[in-house]
Amino acid sequence: MEMAGIVTKTGADLIVQARKLIEQIGRPLELDTDGIWCILPGSFPNIFTFELEDGGTFRLEYPCIMLNADVHDNFTNHQYQNLKDPVAGTYETNSECSIYFELDGPYRAMILPASTEEGKLLKKRYAVFNFDGSLAELKGFELKRRGELELIKTFQSQVFEHFLDGSSLVDCYASVADIANHWIDVLDTRGESLD
Repeated sequence: MEMAGIVTKTGADLIVQARKLIEQIGRPLELDTDGIWCILPGSFPNIFTFELEDGGTFRLEYPCIMLNADVHDNFTNHQYQNLKDPVAGTYETNSECSIYFELDGPYRAMILPASTEEGKLLKKRYAVFNFDGSLAELKGFELKRRGELELIKTFQSQVFEHFLDGSSLVDCYASVADIANHWIDVLDTRGESLD
């Protein structure tokens, strides 16, 4: 098997295995080739900070420890070869695992658009917001693409600014709907309503 195929398959197997573990305690939202966006219960242990005798601290991110232990158990290469003697061409066999999960977040919200077709999922299209309301990550939207119409980019930019409005889903929808209605009016009037 070609090396690229091995890397791709190992990555896919690793994410599937991690998803199964996450499903036991929370809910995966988006799977990517390099990680998982998920919701964990508020009661789930997250970050522990230990005070050391020398006055320093040691931070332990429990979700990472849990996922990395699973990776170590299932994806360690026990046949890893290190060149011991280049002249004699001898190698030393040991175990190697250089794949690690890292923790990002927590975040205030993640917006995942729904597909217009039933049963069809949209991939790599989401917006993640920090607790201060700023965008932490934006993936797959026209706002980030070169060559898209400026009208679409402006519309999306304004919509993203209002995704966190209100204290309920109804309030959020109403705020976003106001933006959408404005841009429908712009289109209907062929731009006459613009300043």
